[in-house]
Amino acid sequence: MRLGIKFYANASTFKRYLAEFKTGSTMLAGSIAGDFTLPWLPWQKKRKLVFIAGGIGVTPFRSMVRYLLDKKEVRDVVLFYSNKTQAEIAYKDVFDAAQAANIGFRAVYTLTDKGIPPTWTGGRGYVDAAMIAREVPDYKKRLFFISGPRSMVTAFQKTLHDMGVPRRRIKVDFFPGFA
Repeated sequence: MRLGIKFYANASTFKRYLAEFKTGSTMLAGSIAGDFTLPWLPWQKKRKLVFIAGGIGVTPFRSMVRYLLDKKEVRDVVLFYSNKTQAEIAYKDVFDAAQAANIGFRAVYTLTDKGIPPTWTGGRGYVDAAMIAREVPDYKKRLFFISGPRSMVTAFQKTLHDMGVPRRRIKVDFFPGFA
């Protein structure tokens, strides 16, 4: 099992407990549920996808991309992944491996911090309509998945709607609060 968690200085009791979790300890978990999953029916596998993630909201995409890598399944997927700093980019190894594996996956990393190092070769600034249109010219034909804090998810739903993406082509997953 893999958990994707971001720890803050004043972590909750739950996160402090997780930080002290030892290998071999027992954990009780519920079943996986929901519809924030890769299209899996044979005719759906040809759908072009866009993933938009902020911070640790990238975690569900890591699972999807790892699945594609493990199955060597070719899909046209573009990930927009925004972080403040380069050090905050989670699962870059998995996403870079997927790009190198020629399975149709491409990651667009962008940083928003004012002190971006001059050696950074990725994007700068926030993901916006102009960046989406530039990086994915056929965006109106794609299925979008958005994951991150509720405010980010809501803002992207509006952005995509304003760009002409139908609501039925937008799937969302958000974090209602910090635990």
